Amino acid sequence: MTVSGKASRGRYQPEAVEEASGLRVALVRIHRQLRVHSGTDITLSQSSALARIEQAGPVRLGTLAELEGTTAATMSRVIDSLADRSLIERVADPLDGRARLVQLSQEGGALLREIRTRNTEVIRGAVAGLDGDERRILSEAIPVLEHLSDLMQLERLLT
Repeated sequence: MTVSGKASRGRYQPEAVEEASGLRVALVRIHRQLRVHSGTDITLSQSSALARIEQAGPVRLGTLAELEGTTAATMSRVIDSLADRSLIERVADPLDGRARLVQLSQEGGALLREIRTRNTEVIRGAVAGLDGDERRILSEAIPVLEHLSDLMQLERLLT
């Protein structure tokens, strides 16, 4: 494999497909459980947009769409739904009075904190049910999963 990791991508590797499929299924199941326990009915798109707005600060809709890997039209619908629930606010862009930025409202920030607290507690409870070896393996896998996420985001940005 080359430094960029692209040399082996073109070859069919059944074990890699099986690993990717297994990981995808596990992540989807974990996400579903977190959503059930979150205590809210906001969608993954809405939750992701709220977290991204919190991270990016006041941001233009087009920039937010790009960061989220979606279209401006789709992001506009997500933002409208969040605004309808008073989870975000639209504010004037200080650099361009004609443009608008979106930022978290107090309610949006409180909801994100609540979801994170509940999800962390759900995960903590589940991890407590693992044996020592499983907990060690999980702990060692966290940096790998973070790196995998970074690689996926980089791949999206490059395509």
